[in-house]
Amino acid sequence: MLSLIPVALSGSAPSHASPVLRPISDSDGGSAPVGDIPWPTALFAAFTYDRGHVLGTYVRFAYNATSGAATSVFGGVAGETPVPYLDSIAIDGFAPARSAAAHGPIFEADGYLVTLTAHDDPTGLFEIRSEMARVVTIELPASATNISLTSAKGFARASTVSFAIEGGEARLFLGSGSFNVTGRRVLAEMASPDLLVFKSVPTASTNKAEWRAVLDAISAGQVVAELDLVATSDGHWMENPARYRIDVAAWPLAVRPRAASAQVDSLRPGGAIVLFAFDPNTMPTDGSAQISVTANGDAVNRSDDTLTLFYTFDSVARNASYTLLPLPGTVVAVYLPSLSAVSVDIVSTPPPAPRPAFDAGSEAAMVAALAIVSLAAAHMLRRKEK
Repeated sequence: MLSLIPVALSGSAPSHASPVLRPISDSDGGSAPVGDIPWPTALFAAFTYDRGHVLGTYVRFAYNATSGAATSVFGGVAGETPVPYLDSIAIDGFAPARSAAAHGPIFEADGYLVTLTAHDDPTGLFEIRSEMARVVTIELPASATNISLTSAKGFARASTVSFAIEGGEARLFLGSGSFNVTGRRVLAEMASPDLLVFKSVPTASTNKAEWRAVLDAISAGQVVAELDLVATSDGHWMENPARYRIDVAAWPLAVRPRAASAQVDSLRPGGAIVLFAFDPNTMPTDGSAQISVTANGDAVNRSDDTLTLFYTFDSVARNASYTLLPLPGTVVAVYLPSLSAVSVDIVSTPPPAPRPAFDAGSEAAMVAALAIVSLAAAHMLRRKEK
């Protein structure tokens, strides 16, 4: 097992410079203790980066610091048979702007008006955010089959390349540009600005149908961001944030056991879904614990109809709602009719403590009753003696 050193992110209000990875606050210094969190978690783990090798529990690849290319991208849990995700990712005109670095579950490399972000999570998530038009060349692995392209126009949906990999499937999403597929080579012609995303169905998962539903919802433009959050025992937290639409920002404000607050923002009108994922210790749902969600202080109704939540488009008027997805941890899908300046609070309320057999009042009444019975018994006994 690799030596994993997670980074806890916590503290003051975030900068809006880059919602992909919120800067570590000055108070943390990047060395906040991790507490007693079991590591790695089912939500994410942590990368190490050394001499061109980016190694994590769920994702491993080689990175060329000169060209910004990622090669030999493998997924699957470390120690088990690796699954080839991608042969290579080459970004035109990358021109490294600063040194690449790994911080907990995030590996980030900045080039000229472009950022490559990899996530050490079970879905093998990659994001490429470009502020100018450019081409990204992606070579799929030799084992890739059933390669298909779905083109989409406009901002509501993403163009998608789907393909099967060993034991599962994966998708490439492109927000505004277009794909050109020739054999196993995919050219992503990115617009200005644009977001290119790779995400897979975890090969070892027993919830493949649910993961496919999430990928479908991303392709449909319904799921636009995700926050994976783990609270630590010292008041800090670890986070793995992701965007699936370039105009959306989502970041945590506070995370503690049984309660989390986050901010969502976008300048684009209309609603969409944001996923909030927690480990069971942060947001327990076992027993009779109840999850409640509020948006800007207003209660959000729960829905058990995941299909309606994922596939009802914004042309149909609807109110805020949420549902729990049957995925590892506690995954809350929250639909917001507007993404503009929304504060989301999620709370897990523990079941009420069992009432004692006798409270103070009933105990006093019992003592009084026993005293009365004792006096009556003594009185009757004296009468018999006479």
